[in-house]
Amino acid sequence: MNARGAARRASEPQRTDAPDVPQAVRNHYRSVDSAPVEFSLDRPASVVNGFFVSFVALGLLVLLAVTLLAREGPLGDHRDVVVFGASGDETLIPVRLFLVVFFVVFSLHLGTNAWRRALVLAELCAGLIVISLAVDTVALLIRRLWSVDVPTVDQQAVSAVLALALFPVVILRNAQLPDPVTTPATGVTSVSAWLRFLAPMVAAIVLARVIATQAEPVVTWLRDVALLGGVGPGVFLVQQLFVLLAGAIGVVRIGMSRRSVFAPPVAVIVPAHNEAHGIARTIAALDRAAGAYRGSVRLYVVENVSSDDTAAVAQNAIDASGNLGGTLLSCRTPGKAPALNYGLGHVEEPFVVRIDADAVIGENCLRDTMRHFADDRVGAVGGMPLPAHTGTFIDRVRYVEVLVRHGFHQVSRTGYDGIVGVPGMFTAIRRSALVQAGPIAQGINGEDTDICMRLSSLGYRCLVDPAAQYRTETPDSWAQLREQRLRWFRSTYHVAARQRHVLLHGVSMASAVVLPLGLVNSARRAMLAPVLVFALLVLGVFSPTFHGLHWQPVLAVVIGLPALVAIVVSFLLRRPRAVLYVPEYLAFRLVRSYFTLEALLSLRFLPLDPPWRSRPAERAADR
Repeated sequence: MNARGAARRASEPQRTDAPDVPQAVRNHYRSVDSAPVEFSLDRPASVVNGFFVSFVALGLLVLLAVTLLAREGPLGDHRDVVVFGASGDETLIPVRLFLVVFFVVFSLHLGTNAWRRALVLAELCAGLIVISLAVDTVALLIRRLWSVDVPTVDQQAVSAVLALALFPVVILRNAQLPDPVTTPATGVTSVSAWLRFLAPMVAAIVLARVIATQAEPVVTWLRDVALLGGVGPGVFLVQQLFVLLAGAIGVVRIGMSRRSVFAPPVAVIVPAHNEAHGIARTIAALDRAAGAYRGSVRLYVVENVSSDDTAAVAQNAIDASGNLGGTLLSCRTPGKAPALNYGLGHVEEPFVVRIDADAVIGENCLRDTMRHFADDRVGAVGGMPLPAHTGTFIDRVRYVEVLVRHGFHQVSRTGYDGIVGVPGMFTAIRRSALVQAGPIAQGINGEDTDICMRLSSLGYRCLVDPAAQYRTETPDSWAQLREQRLRWFRSTYHVAARQRHVLLHGVSMASAVVLPLGLVNSARRAMLAPVLVFALLVLGVFSPTFHGLHWQPVLAVVIGLPALVAIVVSFLLRRPRAVLYVPEYLAFRLVRSYFTLEALLSLRFLPLDPPWRSRPAERAADR
């Protein structure tokens, strides 16, 4: 191995499954931040496995009942619950039946009492009934007033999308979630941001329509090989075309912002709990980045009730640094948020960079990040968290996931000021804005996203610069991956609950558009694996009854456009090697769906008293 290769390997985070790493360090993914007891239940993985067993059982019963009724004649050509369908238009795909089965099984597997489960089920099913009736009635009126037949499959698709929006609303209403923030939301979304959002959206719709009409043979071929679903290209292409067009705007805006020359004094806070195995590499990388940065850099390592030699290793690394000053602090309150707030109390610099103790930043990371703060409206800046290794399945799928999410979608959101959150693994923040927004939230999942949402609500911009690259550890086992993803996926609801007072409000693009769509996307992701299971039941057992469903759209759920997007993004970001990992990434999307569903089932739902039983406070008042 040459000297450069040896130096590069020495700077990379060490895998925590190495034989010489203590067991406490191997378990460092699980901490007091993992599952806040006030809002989360520590439920075994068997709960979600039981969900799928029940889902298959109920799905088989429902599909069998529909098959028997169809043979007897009462259903005619209808295989789904559609009240007003177009004349002669068969409903052969059981979209709404799937939603009913999913809602029933999900409600029954919540970790609460029967009355709360019944309430959640009633709200989900009643909402689906109202949505379906409304959609079918609108379709009927269109036929009556304008003599235009709305395809029944379109009615089913619209009701499914609205049901995806209904699902998080019911969860937010019933789950025990954090209280809303008290900081006033004073921001106002600019007209420019709305234009940068709407112009790509309109262009994407037009382009999708042109593709559908002018390239029909290509579209037909894409459907036949399962790269598009069976309902035409519009549903599938509009979103990705929008992201691509908005991403082009984002690239231009990021490039223009990066041209500024700005190097203010910076404080770097590194919270560290049992990080003796890797914190020296983190500090050494910071020292190199400080050497390439024109401003002064002060490091604050906040040792947080470690049971290893984190403090001693960190102090030795600070003493060995030549380009930054360093201070070792000790926070006795467990948790990353308390450690960060403790460190912030000692900071005097106008800008703060928070870095995880297992992150190794690039030499130009500070320089490229801080330039964006020349604009007084910028509140937070993040980079691209590439995995340190690509040796395992988890490493490789994370590599593709980062490229798609942080190199594609986050850049697109930067184009219209729609960043919801910047990963706390590496985030630069304007300290005056942070003081205005309030302290880092404690006792929740997603404190990094929460602070970005609060900054956006105050009128500050958050952005991501993919040029600011850093390396991070990835989980070394399925247990670590499960813990990480449950924490990440629960955070969507924790943050949404804290920001519920600004959801759909125009204080920022993040609150008005992106976070609400994130909730819908969370519902879609949770239903991805159940949709595939339900479709396989239909195709494998009941295909004569539901002959409107074909294998191509089912396979497109797993492969399809996600594969095309991942491949295109890999080449756009000049990382062609990532294409080799795309098949594993597509399989991982189902694993991600599994963990999303498990995260939702781990939310805390307080027991509900029956209607005839008064609450304790009411009984005390009566006495």
